[in-house]
Amino acid sequence: MRVLISGAAGFIGSHLVQALMKMGYEVIALDIAKNNSNFGRVNADKWIDCDISKAADMEALTKDLSFDRVIHLAAIAAPNVAQAHPDLTFTVNVLGTFNVLKMAKAVGAKRFILASTAHVYGISPKYMPTDETHPIALQDTYTTSKILAEQLCSLFYTNHNLSYCILRLFNGYGPGQSRGYFIPDMIEKAKTGLIKLKGGEITKDFVYIDDIVDAILKALENCYVGPLNVGTGIQTSLDRVAQIIATNFQAELVSYTETEDKGPTHMQSDNTRIKSTLNWTPKTTIKDGLALTIKDVD
Repeated sequence: MRVLISGAAGFIGSHLVQALMKMGYEVIALDIAKNNSNFGRVNADKWIDCDISKAADMEALTKDLSFDRVIHLAAIAAPNVAQAHPDLTFTVNVLGTFNVLKMAKAVGAKRFILASTAHVYGISPKYMPTDETHPIALQDTYTTSKILAEQLCSLFYTNHNLSYCILRLFNGYGPGQSRGYFIPDMIEKAKTGLIKLKGGEITKDFVYIDDIVDAILKALENCYVGPLNVGTGIQTSLDRVAQIIATNFQAELVSYTETEDKGPTHMQSDNTRIKSTLNWTPKTTIKDGLALTIKDVD
């Protein structure tokens, strides 16, 4: 089976390409080569240098490509970057998704997997554990762009019968994740011997990259249509994560209570639906996942 992965050189994509290749899939990896250190370094059957927001370039690809499945990862994925560059974010995350969907339809692909985010529930959901029926929150630029991408998938299914699955990822982490995310930033601070942390009481649902890849692979071969949460179902405080990292590097941790009252910020996935539809459950504990992540650090 031939699978196209957009954003293949990114954090999730580079892990996913390797997993698919090991399983015997034929992999077409699509990304932008410029400023992307993983481009072409990970083994794939074919690497394509293309910007998904360029409609003409994407349309031209349909003349030479054929594939059965699409895994759409390409996006402006860091909320702070999205907020600083709203025009670019909507161009990539919304128009780009539209272009990838059009290409999938044009070549007759049978399945479309979208990597979305649990941020669509808001940074403080109304209830936890949070399931897929939770109200959607137009919280910021990033969240809004991902909600629109989800709606495009639904429209292509309704109008063109393109089967899809939306994976709402909670807080992914693991080897190869770039700076600007909490765990890589804590590791860099620990290497200096001191971690200063604000808001350590905040909790997230941290899910390890291998478990994310496993969920994507299961969704690829399943016929379920709609959104699915991908998390551990466990709340872990930022303070606990920082403490584990600090201990590994024998660094000092100084933790401060968040001074600005931003309200409660907690996240916890309800995995009932993904367990029943894909038979997926996470296997990696936060302690083991952090150990594997730290082991990979130079």
